[in-house]
Amino acid sequence: MTNANAIRVLSESELRHRAPSIFATAPHDRVGVRYQFVPTINMVEALNDVGWFPVSAQENHTRLPDRWGFTRHVVRFCRQDDAVPMVGDSFPELVLMNSHDGTSSFQLHAGLFRIACANGMVVANKDMGQIRRRHTGDAVGQVIEGSYEIVTELPRIAGKVETFNQIELSPAEQEIYAESALELRWDRGKAPITPTVVNRSRREEDSRDTLWLTFQRVQENLIRGGQRGRASTGRRLTTRAVSSVDGNVKLNKALWQLTERMAELKGA
Repeated sequence: MTNANAIRVLSESELRHRAPSIFATAPHDRVGVRYQFVPTINMVEALNDVGWFPVSAQENHTRLPDRWGFTRHVVRFCRQDDAVPMVGDSFPELVLMNSHDGTSSFQLHAGLFRIACANGMVVANKDMGQIRRRHTGDAVGQVIEGSYEIVTELPRIAGKVETFNQIELSPAEQEIYAESALELRWDRGKAPITPTVVNRSRREEDSRDTLWLTFQRVQENLIRGGQRGRASTGRRLTTRAVSSVDGNVKLNKALWQLTERMAELKGA
């Protein structure tokens, strides 16, 4: 299966609906004089020119009317050809984050999109898979250069995924992993769901006991929410999806690093 057969590219109207900040024509008034405004749409078009097309977009919601159209936003890109090979069971992505209100630099991360669960991941640690730049200099050129840098990292990412897929976890080890993952989203002892619930498979093919699939199950359940649990007061609730741009990326990165750490503890 090729990317063209599996992934739908977003139209301009869909991008405008999902993340209007992509099309900002000027920065927010709060930014300093040294801030160089580069419209995100310029970066989107530049990535289109080198074969990467937007497949997902969202932005942070704000109650402040003057921030509408300037908030932090994220666009995920995939290719429509086979120039970049799959990583295990997932398509490589570029994940572009930006804002026009001075709240963040623009960032480019490696990502993976897994068709089985229609879910995206962010692959990044301090040594691999992320590019950060301030709003100075040639931002469009830097994001294109960053895309090539990340593509060169894909074989190393693929190697890690293969390693994760070969590591078997006992039920006790899965519980330790899931408990640690819960603490990435909630304070210790405050999670409304148990490790067993967050490690529950949503589909039969994901039920094997590998580290890779344990990561997949936990990541999907934490990011997408929908698990029934209890608050500390005893009130029944259903967990919410992670809807903020920065919260999603931060949690994804932390889960990847947790998975790397578990692989190290297993001697991989």
